[in-house]
Amino acid sequence: PLFHSTSGGKTENSEDYFTARVPYLRSVDSGYEDASPHLLTKATMTVKEFIDRLKKEYPDIKIDGKKIEKEIRILDHTEGGKIRRIQIGNKTLSGREAREALGLKSSDFTVEVKGNTMTFHVVGYGHGVGMSRFGADGMAKQGSDYKAILKYYYQGVELVNIESLKP
Repeated sequence: PLFHSTSGGKTENSEDYFTARVPYLRSVDSGYEDASPHLLTKATMTVKEFIDRLKKEYPDIKIDGKKIEKEIRILDHTEGGKIRRIQIGNKTLSGREAREALGLKSSDFTVEVKGNTMTFHVVGYGHGVGMSRFGADGMAKQGSDYKAILKYYYQGVELVNIESLKP
């Protein structure tokens, strides 16, 4: 079962971050994450650093650093609210590819450009698929037991005692 630190309020469907659709890894609301130090973070870099990071992963990318605001366009979002596809220069990247190339905590981000400085406002930490650590902790503090938490984050699963599976 997959888990992550902080979903940012809603988890992801497995196929929206990875490639395969897994029936029990469906997007669900994930409350109780306000205690996470990773709920809202910022990452700052220069335009040159931004371009260098992208060129390291995608050498054929073409970006005009002088018009950087016009070179970045979020195309669509996942059910969980994270970036599904983003256009950067001549490349269309998945949110995951952009996140990894730029070293961001999540693929749920916006970008603000002021002069030569780019600030990424990031929501959550991790891939967002499966159980949220801070969401599960919040559910437990509100009285949910482990069975309810597991069944909530892993939709449609059945919990059984492993002893009952022995031949």
